Amino acid sequence: MSYKITGIILAGGKGTRINSNGSNKVAYLFLGKPIILYGVELFEKLCDEIVVIVGAFAQSVKDIIDGKRNIKYVYQKKRLGTGHAVKLALIELKKDPPSLVLIGMGDHMMFYKHETIKKLIKQHKGQKSVVSFISTKYHDPDALAWGRVERDKSGNVLDIVEQKDASAKQLKIKELNSAFYCFDYNFLKDNINKIKKSEVTGEYYLPDLIKIAIANKQKIHAMLVHFREIGVGINRQDELEYSQKLYKKVR
Repeated sequence: MSYKITGIILAGGKGTRINSNGSNKVAYLFLGKPIILYGVELFEKLCDEIVVIVGAFAQSVKDIIDGKRNIKYVYQKKRLGTGHAVKLALIELKKDPPSLVLIGMGDHMMFYKHETIKKLIKQHKGQKSVVSFISTKYHDPDALAWGRVERDKSGNVLDIVEQKDASAKQLKIKELNSAFYCFDYNFLKDNINKIKKSEVTGEYYLPDLIKIAIANKQKIHAMLVHFREIGVGINRQDELEYSQKLYKKVR
């Protein structure tokens, strides 16, 4: 198998918190350009193929991309979480499997530079990790409500703990999971069905694969990046406004 990289963009969510009506939130304009195009253009520089997971208001996403780029679409009829979305994408990838899979959230790929992702790939390969991800530190982690990255004294990743599940001690952790991943394809394929459904939401969450890798004593790598290269994703209207202001400051 030749060395091939596939990029998966998750863009199937309904956008309930942003009151999206008639179009997916990734079709919203971010400084004059649809949000989804930031992710597509990033992956065009890095990947041999791109798969976009669509679901709610799928046509609004495809209308932006179609006719301009060679994109494969996977339709997520039931929105059962990020783990479920990737599972559907892997069915498409079986035909011509890649070596590595990059995964980004469609509403949170505006800030990343392709040099940063190339560095993540290089470190992932150099450390022979099965999964690598980008982390960042933020002065007020409660405000972002992202998963906390727990490490041991040697700096090895022990866990990603979601804010709702974190202890008082874990809530003090300022290193956060930005939800941009690099997976070995074989690890992803072999373990995607081991993700358990959340008893609270009924969804399947991609970060659970990190817990699986830890349980298997497999190598995990978290690449710490300055917050200005991460920014914030967009779930609410105020986040869209804040994210654009932040982008203009750091770019």
